[in-house]
Amino acid sequence: MWVLLAAAGHAACFTNSLRQGQDPAVIFKDGQFHLSQSTGSSIRLRRSPTIGGLAAASNPVIYTPPAAEGTELWAPEIHWLSNRWYLYYTLNTNSASNGRARRGFAAESQGSSAVGPYTSRGLVFRDFWNIDGSVFTWNGRLYYLFSGEPVQGAQCIYIALMSNPYTLAGAPVQISAPTRPWETIGSPKVNEGPWGFEHEGQLFICYSASGCWTDDYTLGLLTLTGTNPLSASAWTKSGPVFTKQPGAYGPGHNSLVQDGAGQWWNFYHANPETGQGCGGYRRLRAQRVFWPANGAPDFGAPMPEDSVCTDSPDFLAAHFPLAETTGAAANNAVCGRPGVVNGPAVWIRPGLYFNGTNTFVDCGRGTGNDVQHQLTLAAWVRPDAFQNWAGIITKGTNLAPYALQTWSDGSARFTANWPAGGVYPPGTIGSGSWNSTGKLALGQWSHVMVTYDGQRVRFFINGVADASQPLARLRFGTTAEPLVIGADFSGGHKFFQGAIRGARVYGRALTLPELAQLENLPPTFESVPDTNLVAGQSLVLPVPASDPNPGQTLRYQLLSAPAGAAVDSQTGTFQWRPGLAQAPSTNLIVLSATDNGSPSLSATTSFTVTVRRPVTPLLTAISLSGGHITFEVAGDPGLDYILATSTNLADWTPAPPTNPPAVPFGITLPVAPGDPRRFYRVQHQ
Repeated sequence: MWVLLAAAGHAACFTNSLRQGQDPAVIFKDGQFHLSQSTGSSIRLRRSPTIGGLAAASNPVIYTPPAAEGTELWAPEIHWLSNRWYLYYTLNTNSASNGRARRGFAAESQGSSAVGPYTSRGLVFRDFWNIDGSVFTWNGRLYYLFSGEPVQGAQCIYIALMSNPYTLAGAPVQISAPTRPWETIGSPKVNEGPWGFEHEGQLFICYSASGCWTDDYTLGLLTLTGTNPLSASAWTKSGPVFTKQPGAYGPGHNSLVQDGAGQWWNFYHANPETGQGCGGYRRLRAQRVFWPANGAPDFGAPMPEDSVCTDSPDFLAAHFPLAETTGAAANNAVCGRPGVVNGPAVWIRPGLYFNGTNTFVDCGRGTGNDVQHQLTLAAWVRPDAFQNWAGIITKGTNLAPYALQTWSDGSARFTANWPAGGVYPPGTIGSGSWNSTGKLALGQWSHVMVTYDGQRVRFFINGVADASQPLARLRFGTTAEPLVIGADFSGGHKFFQGAIRGARVYGRALTLPELAQLENLPPTFESVPDTNLVAGQSLVLPVPASDPNPGQTLRYQLLSAPAGAAVDSQTGTFQWRPGLAQAPSTNLIVLSATDNGSPSLSATTSFTVTVRRPVTPLLTAISLSGGHITFEVAGDPGLDYILATSTNLADWTPAPPTNPPAVPFGITLPVAPGDPRRFYRVQHQ
């Protein structure tokens, strides 16, 4: 069961290739990947909890064979067996014989530490030329694999039962010979580098075929379809299962390993350029292995050089929130470099506006190349116009392995391995374009998503499964071209017009519960400025929040506020009229907005209101006319003023309060007849 992981922080990412090297033998134990490599005369070991960490991990020498055993150490492997570490490696036991004396050796750790010390256990098999020794366990029994050449001209794969990790229990049996066209390129013909592994009760042996000095060095697969691994007829050959692509020539001599999260990885070497052969140009790489319904591993296609990968089980390959407010950089919340906005960068908070003419986001050519077998493409869109195949998310600018688009009638469109009938991206299986039945609305935000689970294309609009769910057999190819948001160049420069945010690319098909989590996003507040006012003035301040999910409503609540303050629960309008006793003061206001989604999500915002005491009001000009007296009052605007009268300075009679729109302002009162004198005063209420 997949679990949708929180997007806090960056996933563990790495870039292919990892480093220079060849013949990578990797196992995973105690939370760490173990990579053994040869110096030519000794064995080094790198360990790291992440794949990317292997590139810079410490690389100590853990074993140097006795000089008497031989020279030119090849293809070391490390394995944990019977509570000990074991090293398997190839040496030339007679350097004067042009390598015809190569044999496989073993060494055993003296304790439980992978870095040794080790004790040599000598030759494993001595009868004829052999290299690339490896071991695996099946049904509780230990087997030894190697590439052997009894008669010069063809290397074959052999298997033997073992009585202990360094002793054979019987004669080896040949189970594969290089006979097929993809195995016989170069002379001598080659089957080598065998690696045995089990998956869900099925046993496989992966091996390398053809000459490593050719660009056509490739991987083949043996599947145990009988019952006895020591019988050649029990094995069925298929291939090539992993072959050269531009930027990855001669991919081979691999190992397969399952990490702590249950994911399978193919470690291999390849040359970045053609014609580089078996020398020091080879580089180590790693990418996921997928398991289709038929139970056989699907290795996909080698990624282009400098591809950025994630080892997160969530397999979120790219996430561009498009939540910036200024600038031409678009943050990538997971792996890879930030996107670069081409054309006008108009941020609408949240989202980026695409003008339909020349705005698009270049997310880099290294992004999205590990998405080959399954996928999810998702984004929030607010289209302002529709045209044929306007790009929302497109991988590639000439060859497009996958693309999410809008169509002229408002439907969502998914395209795989464009161009149809032309030159496909390397590694392609199947192609086509499919449209949703449901339609997007102009001028409205909608969440659009397409998934492919290895069998069926599925559309979802605003979290609802669409009626269009076509069956398809696809594997998405690879291309050293950018991931693009807002345009489809490979389809003929079709630009999206409107706003996009929350663009995501997964290398797996999200489930419905995960979609609910993905679609239900929390509300957001706009920035609220701090405010100053005078005690007695009324503050009416809209505090707007927006919810990115169509159809959801918000309720507002004060979390922290002074006495007398209130917020409208439906509109978010904050109101407060501080009294004289609340001045002077600085007051923190905190309020929340909560949506009615499932689950209900909230956001908070805060600002300060500073209250000062009002200035003392003054009666300035006085005039009498027609039995009325008029005063001009000076002070702060917006307050309630009361003019009171008295004949003895002890008993005061107030007039009704006045709240003038501006100051100074006038107050007129009738003069009572017969009063010899009258006193007047003005004050704040």
